[in-house]
Formats: sequence, structure tokens, C-alpha cells
Amino acid sequence: MKIQPLFGAGIQGRSLPVTAQRRLNCYFEQRPDGDKSSIVVYGTPGLVYQTTMMSVVRRMLGTQSTLYVVAGNALYSLTPTFTQTQLGFLQTSTGTVSMANNPSQIMIVDGTAGYIYTPNSATFAPITSPGFPNGANTVTFVSGYFVCEQPGSQQFWVSNLYDGTTWNALAFASASQYSDNIKAVDSLIGNLVLFSERHTEFWQNVGSTPEPFAPIISATSEFGLAAIYSRAHVNQTICFLGMNPQGAPQVAQISGYNVSVISTPDLDFILSQMSTVSDAIAISYVVNGHPMYQLTLPTADRSFLYDTATGLWSETQSGLTNKYSTRHFAQYSAYFNSTTYVSQANTGTILKFDTNAYTDNGTTILRELITRHGSANFNRFSVDELYIDMDTGVGANTGQGSTPTLLLECSKDNGRTYSTPRQLQVGPLGNYQQRVIARRFGSARDFVFRLRFSDPVQFTITDGAVTIREGEQ
Repeated sequence: MKIQPLFGAGIQGRSLPVTAQRRLNCYFEQRPDGDKSSIVVYGTPGLVYQTTMMSVVRRMLGTQSTLYVVAGNALYSLTPTFTQTQLGFLQTSTGTVSMANNPSQIMIVDGTAGYIYTPNSATFAPITSPGFPNGANTVTFVSGYFVCEQPGSQQFWVSNLYDGTTWNALAFASASQYSDNIKAVDSLIGNLVLFSERHTEFWQNVGSTPEPFAPIISATSEFGLAAIYSRAHVNQTICFLGMNPQGAPQVAQISGYNVSVISTPDLDFILSQMSTVSDAIAISYVVNGHPMYQLTLPTADRSFLYDTATGLWSETQSGLTNKYSTRHFAQYSAYFNSTTYVSQANTGTILKFDTNAYTDNGTTILRELITRHGSANFNRFSVDELYIDMDTGVGANTGQGSTPTLLLECSKDNGRTYSTPRQLQVGPLGNYQQRVIARRFGSARDFVFRLRFSDPVQFTITDGAVTIREGEQ
């Protein structure tokens, strides 16, 4: 039996003969000691229901003791037991909002106005200070100040120290290293990050008045922001869907003052074929030591997952589809009570990630792996046997998953078409010696295998091997 590198890092993009690979609802983990394999494949966590809001969730913000949720035209607070309290009303009821907090205030902007909620006095009110930039889409808190951008301009505005209700009309500056307009504000390691259409600037607090920030000119990057809400903080970095100097979308990551591209040529091609990327939205979470960045493109109906621990991309989706793909449920995320919670897109449902959940709130999770191309010096060869080493004997006690099955298909035309699926038994609960084997695939010059698994049980693959005979007809 000749060991083959069945699983690689590619994503099906421009050309199937180049790569047909796919990783759906699973991620790789590198095992430095190589105990049984140097790479293993785990299934992504499922989603567990927590509560339902009265209206569609527009954003969430977690603090030490409270989860704040904007749903419809109202702000709510949720306790760890998900008791809901309505705190106040916004002027808008649809669209994404932005939220930030200082030690004593919660601030919200919705593209029309700004609002402050003060927990100690239980007061909620619009910001009426003459220096506040009404129409801001984003807000961040950095170095003691709230900061908002003025859409359609290069300007951003700064609140008074630790007070989002008061904004000095002279406390503003411009992200003017290039001539494009500012799109979003953010913060990282104590610095203010200004995202514009075609560039990104970094500013620091220098203690000046009335505007305390000054640019770090040498840190300016020629990467702009392609989608306002594609930004997510991941493991002391910011990942975002950027616009490169040539005007093409690429996923980038800010670490310190360095902006680097993390998307691959395969993913870049996929993004370039989409009609709309400006509506992209991102979340982040950590699963078993893997900080994840999940990017969803609603118009394209696709979700991608970047594992910052391995630098590998995969795809995620909730449920089954007749199309090539569909998006994942998660829309917004917030970390609260030692857990990452997410809202379900276009609903008021709030869920949490759980590695012991094998559905998305009862909806099937399809795991799919498409292997690398298998070839032998461009000659015909035979594959007599394929063995998948995986976690067996993990079936459910009753119902679906009590006899879990892996579906295996074979392609001999570079991944364009596949054979009728073969059902390989993974073994009922406790049958740990079950072997997952398929035989007699015939001969070809190229083999690609597709593995699919949809039972609601644990999914782990440690390796794969094939028996090869070269030159056989």
C-alpha cells in the first residue's frame, strides 16, 4: 500500500485540472509529533440554539456581564441566562449597525445617527452634540476615545475623553495620505486604524488637543477596504476583505502595522468572479486552539473559513443545497460569558458554537473533502484499494447517525464528473475496529476522490492510502 498525499491546500477555482480540491465544514490540524499522521482533519463546530429576539438581529456586543443586541429598532441587554431587557429605540430598523463600548457607555451608530446607552443610569439617547458626525457607519473605542468616520469624506471625529455624549466640533482630522474617502474606523493594539477606499492609515494618541491622534505616516498601506463589515479581530490581528492597488479584492490581515495578503490565488479568482463583494460580512471564533476568520458573501451565497493557526482556507455552509454551495447561518458574532455567540442571518435567532454539536440548530452539516489529483508520470495506473483512516465507532445511540456512512465517489476526468457514490460504513457506536475501505476503481491517468459525510456524529480523518499498480489497463 503506497501512502498518497490525498489532501492538500488548494481550492477549486479557475481550472479543475489544476485543482479540484475542496474542504467543506472541516479544517486541518498540524500534528508536530506525527504520532499517526502529520495532518488530521476535524469537523467544524455545530450551532446550538440559545434564544430568539423579537426582530432580526443587526449586531451584538459582549461585555463582561452582559450581551447587548440591536434587533429591529431596539437595543436589548441579555443576561447569561438570556433574560431580555429592552433598553431603548433607534431611528432605523434595518441594516447593519456598529457598536463599541468604554468602561461606562455603549455606543451605537446605524448610518443615520449615533446613540449612547449608560448602564449605571439606565439611560438611552441619541447623540446631539454638534461635533458628532451623523451618518457614520462605524464606531470604535481607542485610547480613551470613541471615534467615528464621516462617510463620503476623508474626515473622522473624536469624542471627549471617556464620554461618547460630547464631541468637540474641532476634534476632527483627515485620513489624507491618499485622495480617497474613509470607509471605516477600527482599533488594534492601542492604535487607531482608518480604512479608506484605496488605502489604510495607522494613527496613535500623541496627547494633542482637541484632536489627540496623529498619523504614523510610514505605516500607511496601499490596501483599501472592499467591504465595511468584513473586518474581524482574530488573535490580535484584523482580517478584512481588502482592495489591492490594482482594484481587485483580496483578503488581507493586519498584524501590528503590517498589512499582508492571506487569500490564495484560488480564492482571489473566486472573489474576482463575484458580481458583488461589498456586502461581505465576517465573524471570528476560536475552536480547539484554532483562531478562525469566517467571511460570508451574501450575494454570492458562499462562506469561507480561514484558520490563522495553519494559514489554510476552507468553506463552510449550513444545510444541503442543489447548488455548488450555500452560505453558513452565522451573520454577526460576539464573545460573552466565555462563549462565542452568533446571530442567524435574517432572523432573530441567537446561537452558539459547540464542538459537541453536529448540526446547525438541527440543520444538517455536510462535510466534504475532495482530494488532490492522483497521477503517475502521466501514465495510466490502477487504484485497487483506497483506505480512509478515521475516527470509527462514533455512531449515535439511535436515529440518524446510529450507523454513520461515508459516501465515496471517484472521478477520472480531473474532477469534472464523479461515479455513483459508494456507501462506506464508519461503524456503529463502540465498533472501533471498523475499517473504511473501497476497492476496484479501475485504471486512468488521473484520479480524484470526493468524500461526503452528513451524519450528526464526530468527524475526524487522520490519513488515507491507496494501492497503486502502474501501467495496468
